[in-house]
Amino acid sequence: MSDYDDYNSNNSGGIIGSIISALILIALWPYILALLGIYIAYLVAVAVLGWIAEHWVLMGLYVAGAWGVYAIFHHRLIPKAWKRTLIYFRPKPIYVVLSGVSVEENIAVPPNLSERKFIPSTNLYCYWCTKKLGFKAWERKGMYYCDECSQKVSLYDS
Repeated sequence: MSDYDDYNSNNSGGIIGSIISALILIALWPYILALLGIYIAYLVAVAVLGWIAEHWVLMGLYVAGAWGVYAIFHHRLIPKAWKRTLIYFRPKPIYVVLSGVSVEENIAVPPNLSERKFIPSTNLYCYWCTKKLGFKAWERKGMYYCDECSQKVSLYDS
């Protein structure tokens, strides 16, 4: 036999050899795909790092821009800027000095109880000024008052 016949002979081991080769390929296929994926990821990483090495100034600008956007949202700078703008352009308050009866003395008699939006019906709020009551709560005729209003109501009743 000549060398030419050895190269052209199609002796692959028969059908058993083909089945065994197919089973080996089926068993190794996920590992071959994983190695191929790792190699492609390596090539991409080398390409990205090469681009960063060539364009380091532009990359620094990208990183600084991303950091700036993060800082704006993390420290809530947009609402703070709006708040400062509104404070700056808000008109200055006008202070008026009232002479005569002070406003605090008129708390004891509200103008119209039926027009009040909040009428306290429990012992948690003062009946006149609707302030939250603490330990110093006074009851008069089934209504609860804070310390200041209790003194004013007692002066008003007598």
